[in-house]
Amino acid sequence: RKAREAEAVGKKAAAEEAARKLEEAANKADEATRNFENTAKKAAEEAAHQAEEERKARQAEDAARKEAEEAARNADQERKAREAEEAAKQAAAEAAHKAEEDRKAREAEVAAKEKAAEEAARRLEEAASKADEATRKFEETAKKAAEYGTK
Repeated sequence: RKAREAEAVGKKAAAEEAARKLEEAANKADEATRNFENTAKKAAEEAAHQAEEERKARQAEDAARKEAEEAARNADQERKAREAEEAAKQAAAEAAHKAEEDRKAREAEVAAKEKAAEEAARRLEEAASKADEATRKFEETAKKAAEYGTK
């Protein structure tokens, strides 16, 4: 009887340890999920911010074009119109260059965020697999303890 009681105590301790490990794995899975959600939220906010910046740039470009057209219409200020047009071309070239650099930087940033999101998803999957494994082991231990208890 004492041997059975000692064995039951040992199985109970093993079951409690399995339950603790299962809880830890679940907590890690929750943390990975939170990290993934935060990364996705930040990526969405950044995309919205970039869209707003591009809209402002288009508005500024439209305004510059209208100013150049107005200057060209004033025949008595042809020289000023040519100078303004040249300045607008220079600004447009610089803006195009900056826009290209910004686009490349955004693409690199998006790629990095996608990679981080994929890594978070992979870690989440690993944590979920570990939690499933811990659950399976816990259930086996509990089943064996139950079977032993019926003997």
